[in-house]
Amino acid sequence: MNCAKEIIDYMESLQDEKQRRILMGFFKTGPGEYGEGDEFLGLKVPQTREVVRAAGGDFPLEEMPELLMNRWHEVRLCGFLILVAKFEKLATKRLENDLEAIKKRDEIVKMYLQYAEQANNWDLVDLSVHKIIGNWLLLPSNLGDRDYKMKLLDELAASNNLWKQRMSMVCSWKTSQRGDPSWCLRYAEIHLHHSHDLMHKAVGWMLREMGKRCSMDLLRDFLRQHAHEMPRTMLRYAIEKMPERERREWMSIPANKTNYYYAVKASPFAGIPIPDFVDIILQQKDKSDEAMYYLLHQRLEHQLRERFEVYQHQLLDDFEDITEDFFLYLRESGRYPYQSLRRIKKKEAFETWLLNTFRNYLSNRAAAEENLYRLSENATDELSPSFITDEQKLAIASQLIAYAHQVFYPRGRFIFFRTLLTMLNKQKALPNEDVAKALGMTDIYYRVIVHRMKCNLIKFRTRLLHGESLRLDDEHQQMARHIYDDFTHLYPTLLTYYNQTIDTLKCADAIRQLRQKYYEATGTMLHEPDMSCPIITAITGFWEMLNRRLIK
Repeated sequence: MNCAKEIIDYMESLQDEKQRRILMGFFKTGPGEYGEGDEFLGLKVPQTREVVRAAGGDFPLEEMPELLMNRWHEVRLCGFLILVAKFEKLATKRLENDLEAIKKRDEIVKMYLQYAEQANNWDLVDLSVHKIIGNWLLLPSNLGDRDYKMKLLDELAASNNLWKQRMSMVCSWKTSQRGDPSWCLRYAEIHLHHSHDLMHKAVGWMLREMGKRCSMDLLRDFLRQHAHEMPRTMLRYAIEKMPERERREWMSIPANKTNYYYAVKASPFAGIPIPDFVDIILQQKDKSDEAMYYLLHQRLEHQLRERFEVYQHQLLDDFEDITEDFFLYLRESGRYPYQSLRRIKKKEAFETWLLNTFRNYLSNRAAAEENLYRLSENATDELSPSFITDEQKLAIASQLIAYAHQVFYPRGRFIFFRTLLTMLNKQKALPNEDVAKALGMTDIYYRVIVHRMKCNLIKFRTRLLHGESLRLDDEHQQMARHIYDDFTHLYPTLLTYYNQTIDTLKCADAIRQLRQKYYEATGTMLHEPDMSCPIITAITGFWEMLNRRLIK
């Protein structure tokens, strides 16, 4: 059989009506089902494979479209399996780097992707994609390097076509068999919140194979991070090869069902091995902040939380705030961003170094907060160099607020007052990413600006403690006196400055819309007094809260 028409005629001659009805039910071809409208001849897979063997690996590539575009499911399957046979013949060890073989393999891949929508059921995808695309990911290609291949799979994953999405996941079967787990981990994270049961099964299946072929420790690490948000079908498939006792433990983890069925933005760093983050952070300046932030808040969250729990009773802030501060500490603690990472000699030691650094950071922060608490308890000790009266504390706080209003540009003023108001009222602030967007900044850049502002305020506070002047002009000297004299109304005063700052921003409307959106969702207007708590704040309490924000 060396032409498409001959194959089609032969397969139509084998039509079996009884088997056809069985297959149409099995592959869900009814109205509203995932295989709606698909037509079957009633052939079993072994019969189709016999046709493939008869066609041989030399079947002309130009005849393939006629098979792949055919109305019959089995004929399309035959076409995809012929492509598999042709590709595997060109992918042997002897031909791996052969220039002519590389060219022909690329032609097969381009044809497969061109007709990918014709693989419109799970069997067509599962019997072909890992043997063609999965193999191609691991072989030399003239089409592009690993980044090109990843971009191609990202396009499949982002498609609205269920079967293309399944292709991006199932192709990792082959890469996991060859010992490369990164493809599986990347697309498992991307499809973690997919709404379709067939994708839940595919992701769980591929994770199971990755654990079996590469590392069960990697699988357990993935589950520690994501088991709480995985659909139960996906989790059940992933842990299928684990001991029964361990399976019960994983299945007992409460499911956060609110996360199941919403679309999530695919992170460009999903699935990348952790050692490779060193190069990304140090070399790709435009992506370094996002890479580090993703690593700390997604990939290593479970390990970071375990270390946080050891010091939790000694710290004033919660885990999310501590982790964000640690990210900024890593970025800003040298003369240039992430200077400390250059001390890492072996990339494989990066994760261990990072977790140990986080543990040391927690220890130092706990000690600093303990010292701060002890100093506030011993404030009556005249010999203490940190001793100041309540009036001096109030004067310093008043001057800091006035100075921030004088020297910060409008965006900076807004950020400063938003942070201070949120701290005093202990209400949820606008989400960082929403505020950053309204201010025309990236989420990470906004966080960095906040961090730098805190660093400047620490210097200003130190100067005031040593009796230096912040050189307030007449207007802001008057503002500082007003804050001092009217301390019982400090919160309303700050709220007034905050609203005045909004009015000076070009993005005022956007900020107001964000506040209104939050109000409609929660019934609480952001940064307005919580009437269940007293508005008047004790001077000492205010000073301690201010220090917690300004001192690491």
